[in-house]
Amino acid sequence: MPFRCLAIGLLLATAIAMPLWAQDENPAEEKYVPITTVDLEIPLDQLKIMVKPLTKQELEGEAETWFKLLVTKGKQISAVQRGVKKTNEAMAAGDESAAKHLLEQAKEVKDKAEALVEEEAKEITDAAQEKLGIEDEPDVNVEPNPDEAEAEEDPMNVDLAANTKDRLLDDINSLQDQRAALVDRLEVVLYSLEKKGGDVEEYRKYILAVSGIDVDTSDAKATWAAITGWLLSKEGGQRLFWNVAKFLLILLISWVVAKIVQWVTNWLLEKKLKLSQLAEQLIARMIKDIVLVIGFAIALTALEIDITPVIAAIGATGLVVGLALQGTLSNFASGLMILVNRPFDVGDVVTAGGITGVIDQMNLVSTRFKTFDNQTIYVPNNEIWNNVITNITANHTRRVDMEFGIGYDDDFEKAEQIILDVVNGHEKVLKKPEPQVVTHDLGESSVNIVCRPWAKTSDWWQVKTEVTREVKRRFDEAGISIPYPQQDVHFYSINKEGHPVEKEG
Repeated sequence: MPFRCLAIGLLLATAIAMPLWAQDENPAEEKYVPITTVDLEIPLDQLKIMVKPLTKQELEGEAETWFKLLVTKGKQISAVQRGVKKTNEAMAAGDESAAKHLLEQAKEVKDKAEALVEEEAKEITDAAQEKLGIEDEPDVNVEPNPDEAEAEEDPMNVDLAANTKDRLLDDINSLQDQRAALVDRLEVVLYSLEKKGGDVEEYRKYILAVSGIDVDTSDAKATWAAITGWLLSKEGGQRLFWNVAKFLLILLISWVVAKIVQWVTNWLLEKKLKLSQLAEQLIARMIKDIVLVIGFAIALTALEIDITPVIAAIGATGLVVGLALQGTLSNFASGLMILVNRPFDVGDVVTAGGITGVIDQMNLVSTRFKTFDNQTIYVPNNEIWNNVITNITANHTRRVDMEFGIGYDDDFEKAEQIILDVVNGHEKVLKKPEPQVVTHDLGESSVNIVCRPWAKTSDWWQVKTEVTREVKRRFDEAGISIPYPQQDVHFYSINKEGHPVEKEG
């Protein structure tokens, strides 16, 4: 551990100074020696610091070296998988000598691949250490695996093939974890190289091809070992579990923060700016949505998803989307005009866009109405702003216009007095302005009397219905008729002298 800390410290310092040294060297004459591979288990955050000052040419060398390690690790995994196949052949062989030979082949394949990987890794790390002037750490004696030792002492053990297969399957899971760790470090280098103009497409294609777990459906034991090994591995199931947990936690925190921000925004707008409720709700809701979008973007990074291409694609397609959504943009502009001019607010009874109802909610695209028969209707803002808007409840008081028709044979003055008594006796009719009751029209079948009391806007409907009912009842008591529409028809005939004579009809 002290050596590792010292190596990383020297590596960070060297990475910062490398661009200055490179200015005095001719890269065409000397092959670039990578420096980030001095520690193959370097933490990702430290690797990001190291690659940041490196040039494009230096990063290409670093990427090539990490890629070489990744390819070699893949070959090692492939060799161990071949060893598993050999153990299957050994278990299926009926001859003990043939089985022993197959097991020896499996061990030989595994050992050669392991030796090749160790040799290549040592060569790369030694070169980096030499470049940085770091002395190699002495080798630590490794205790032999007791299972392997037992297997070597008793090669004819009946369970030897099965035990060897179990060890190889465990090795595959461990090697896949190591490969995943190499992929992570290569991705850090590739990200920095791509930002500096390097071509990383071939590297990414290879990573995509070798990522994941290899499942052999013909071998149930190997398949189960691959699945359980991946689920229990730090770079597999555990990593996915923690990433999903972080994703959900960030979403939850984002939702809580968004609700708090919305409440604070509502409070500030209501107390400080005195905007309409529609504007307050809209602004607060937009801010909440922005917080949620930012939180979702952060949550995606917890799943190790690179959102940079997504953001770039959104920016590139913005113009196309704008042209395709011209109608929506028109509604957006109309929504802004409604918010600025404030022709109505939440709770107002409005007739607009061919709809009469209570304003329930509004966004920059549409306005939501609740009708009196409990329907919810969404009207585009463009339809509202480009037509007549009638705010029925904008004022605190309203005049109640009513008209009563009586027969020509009835006493109209008596009818006027009855209507006036009914209006003055109603508790919700305002005293000022004074109600007006006057005969104003001689219709085709009735004498029409206009009644115009005033009431609070909230009492308008109640005053209209109750006054109408009471007038009808009082007219009936007084014998005043409310005639049906009628028409008199006169018939004429021609007498002997040729003159028209009226007949009763």
